[in-house]
Amino acid sequence: MNQSNTENKNRVWEWFEHALNGELDKSMALHRDDCRFFVSGDMPYGGWMDKAAYTNQTGVLQLAGPITMRFGDMVAEDNRVWLEAESEAVLVNGAQYRNHYLFQFLFAGGEIVELKEFVDTLHVYRVIDSQAVRGEPRPRDTFVTRVSREATSKG
Repeated sequence: MNQSNTENKNRVWEWFEHALNGELDKSMALHRDDCRFFVSGDMPYGGWMDKAAYTNQTGVLQLAGPITMRFGDMVAEDNRVWLEAESEAVLVNGAQYRNHYLFQFLFAGGEIVELKEFVDTLHVYRVIDSQAVRGEPRPRDTFVTRVSREATSKG
C-alpha cells in the first residue's frame, strides 16, 4: 500500500474518532470547504448536500446515550477509501437503532472532498419519527460521479 493510502485511512479513523467524541467541528475541519456529501435514499435529509447541510442533517439521529460503531473492512485505492460499519444505540424515543453503512471518502491534497454515506434507509424510516425522515420524498439523486462503464440487460 502506498503512503497516501495509509494517510487517507488514518484520516478516516481520525474523522470517526472526532465524530464519536462529539467533536463535529473537528471532523468537519478534515473536509475541504467545498466538500460534497451524499446520503443514500430519497428521504428529505438525503441526497447531495454541502458541508452546512450535512452538518445540519446529523441532528436527525436523536440518541438517548452513546452510540457504538463496529467497523469492518476498509479498502484504500488511489484517492478513495471505502469502509463498512454498523451502529448500535438507543434513541430518545426508546427505539433500538442498529444500522448498516458503507462510507466512501474521496481525498485531494490530504482533505476530504467528497463523502458518500450509504445507509439502510428502511431501518431509519422504521425507528426515527421525524419530518426529516418521514416528510415528502425528494427526487432521487444519482450518486455515481464518474461512469466507468454502462451495461443494459437484453430485452
